[in-house]
Amino acid sequence: MIKKLVTWYKEQTPTTQGMIWMGLLLIVGILLRWDYIFETIKRSFGFFSE
Repeated sequence: MIKKLVTWYKEQTPTTQGMIWMGLLLIVGILLRWDYIFETIKRSFGFFSE
């Protein structure tokens, strides 16, 4: 399965490969800052409900 994934990745254009890496970095960033993001969203809804 990993060989199939590596082959698929190598067949992509450099632009698509870059987008895949950027997407992975964004997901990791969101996971690392999840508590802050969740608290900010919760505060924002509190602001609108007043």
